[in-house]
Order: sequence, then structure tokens, then C-alpha cells
Amino acid sequence: MRRTTSGATTSATRSRRPSDERCARACDVLVYDRLVAPELVDEAPAGALRIERDRLEQEEVNELLVAHGLLGDNVVRLKGGDPFLFGRGGEEALALVEAGVPFEVVPGVSSLASVPGSAGIPVTHRGIASAVTAFAAHDVEGLDAAALARTPGTLVAFMGLTGLERLAERLIEHGRRASTPAAVVSAGTTVDERVITAPLEMIAHAARDLPTPALVVIGEVVAVRAALQRAGQRGAPRSREIPRAVSTTTAATSGSRLRRRSRSFGPATPTAPIASVRRSKIGAATPASPSRASSRSTA
Repeated sequence: MRRTTSGATTSATRSRRPSDERCARACDVLVYDRLVAPELVDEAPAGALRIERDRLEQEEVNELLVAHGLLGDNVVRLKGGDPFLFGRGGEEALALVEAGVPFEVVPGVSSLASVPGSAGIPVTHRGIASAVTAFAAHDVEGLDAAALARTPGTLVAFMGLTGLERLAERLIEHGRRASTPAAVVSAGTTVDERVITAPLEMIAHAARDLPTPALVVIGEVVAVRAALQRAGQRGAPRSREIPRAVSTTTAATSGSRLRRRSRSFGPATPTAPIASVRRSKIGAATPASPSRASSRSTA
């Protein structure tokens, strides 16, 4: 048997990686992000230590994973989306490598494609966009707006709602057409999903009342959503038109058992990746036992 970075122990000859639910059910310690579905958190055993990551600094999270891993605990690091796309999974993995803690990564479904897809927006489309550029937009002034404005295809901004007005201004200043279709998808893939579409020059004003988390999509592919709406596709429900902008609220649809069970809990990531760590049986230095105080999500 070998220990995994995904969640429970799995056989070395096993071809399939464990699911997020199975990993959570076998953990001793569950470290999870605030936006992870409570349904998944509740899969952990009653006696497991549950720690909400958002209450901690990143260095504290790294130390926590290492300490419990060296103690021999089966640690599951539960994230929303994919751990290696704006999820700081690389930082946590490097901390484990440096400490000699074995681990495995269970990939997740990133909001880069799943959230626009839920809103009826394909991030690539033959003849329209053959490239996608994803970037973190929490520091708009630090972005290379000139390069982004020249980049062909679709732009997808993470953490971009707060600075959206300035982001749009900078892109237009550097050459993006003011009339470029844009969209903001709030609480994507959940029953609380809301979608606003408008020209780039108007998108910040149109989406001003949307709550986070939200994803910003900029590019001609946004116009495909309207075509899907006209065709009555389930992925793009009909919307209420507002002047030069469109707003919709959609109910997420999925055939998965987990999705059906979790609808009553509000926002939830459709597939959450997991990391689990555990000490090698050949022994390692054992630090002082970390605090067993637990924190439950209020999301």
C-alpha cells in the first residue's frame, strides 16, 4: 500500500485515483477551503480534525500539512477547482517535498472552463477563439494590460470583480474594442449562479451588484451564449434583457448524485480536488503535536 496526496491510502497497482468523497471519508485531518461544498466536508469521519484554510495564512497551512503528515495522519487538503490553477497547490506540494512527506494530487475541474460552460459560454470556439488566457486580476495596476489587450482569443479573469472597472479601462486604453462582448458569472455552477453580459466598456457598471466569487470572461465567445439562449439550450437559460446588458439567474443542472444531494447547501464547487499526505512507515522526525482545535465552515 502507498499513501496518497489525494485522500486515502490506495494500492500501488490501482489504475484509478480515489474520488474526493472516498478520500474525505478516510481522512484523519481535513483542511478545506471556505468555498468547498459543506456536503463534501461532512463526508469526513466524525472524529476527524476539520480545519478551514481561510482562517490561516498560507505559511500556516503549509506547516499544518507537514506537521500532521510527519505524525502519520492521513491528511486531506480539499480545494475548490483545481489545486494547480490559482489554488496555491504548488506551494503546498513543495512544502511537503522539502519535508519528505509523500503525497499525491487528485486533479479537479477548474472554474476556467466549468463556470463559463455552465453559463453557456464556450471559452474556445472554432472560427472565433482558438486560445484562452487566464490571469489573476486582484492587482489590476500590476497587470501587463498592453499584452493582454493584444492577446487573441478569450480572456478569463480570476478575482477580477472588484477591479473590473479599471481592468476594462486599461484593456480599452491598450487597444481592446470597447464593444468587445464580456460577461461576469457569479457563483457559477451553483443554484445561485447569476450571469451578466455587456460590452466591455459597460460590464463593470452592469455587474456592480453581483457578489463574489465571480469569473470575468472577455471575448467574442461571450456572444455564443445569446445564440444558445435563442436555441433554448439548458446550459444558457433565457435571460431578462437590460439596456445593452443581460442578466440571468440559473439553476445548476447535473446528473451526479453529489450534485443532487448538495443543492440545498447553496454554492458548491462541482468537483473538488484533494491532496492527502501521510508519513512513511520507515519513520521520520516527529514534531510536537499540532493543536487539535477544529474550525467548521460557515459557508
